[in-house]
Amino acid sequence: MDWVAQIKAGAATVRVHFTGGALTSYGVTPAEYTTSNPFIQKVIENSSYFKEGRIILLRRTTVEEPKKPAPKPKAQPAPQPAPAPQPKVEEPVAETPAPAPVPVEAEVQQATEPEPSTEEQADETETSGLTKVEVTCLPDAQAYLQENFNISSYKVRNCETAQLIAAEHGIQFTGAKFETLNAINKAESEAAEEE
Repeated sequence: MDWVAQIKAGAATVRVHFTGGALTSYGVTPAEYTTSNPFIQKVIENSSYFKEGRIILLRRTTVEEPKKPAPKPKAQPAPQPAPAPQPKVEEPVAETPAPAPVPVEAEVQQATEPEPSTEEQADETETSGLTKVEVTCLPDAQAYLQENFNISSYKVRNCETAQLIAAEHGIQFTGAKFETLNAINKAESEAAEEE
């Protein structure tokens, strides 16, 4: 059971999306929201919901500042090759006849590229420009996307969507559910390449 709190902050309204709650015959599990954004923390703690006890503080943790992805280096233009020297008009150019083509038996061969080793595949993902971020579950991925790219967690409902949105921003999630997702995507891309 999710809850979106609309909290007044001056003339503006801030939406805070609480997720992960449940209402069952065994009882109520409240929805939670985690942030390291000091502005959001201040808005929540000064809200009427917090003062009434509808929103409570469950835990405090210290969070390391996430490393911002390094800016991609701009492609440097390739140096222009020096123009080929033109033959002088005064010197005669001798023409030699082209050699006659030698008949070759028509034999069809399929060129196969050796499959890259796992180390080479790991290097490919690093050179593809994606920064790997370790997360343990979907709410961690949602929190990372919300805090770093201001993407609302209600837009990220499952791990596949989280991975796609992260890839658009140069990030690849790793850990728990995302490892199996990465393996499935890799297998699908390999199958597509074989066809």
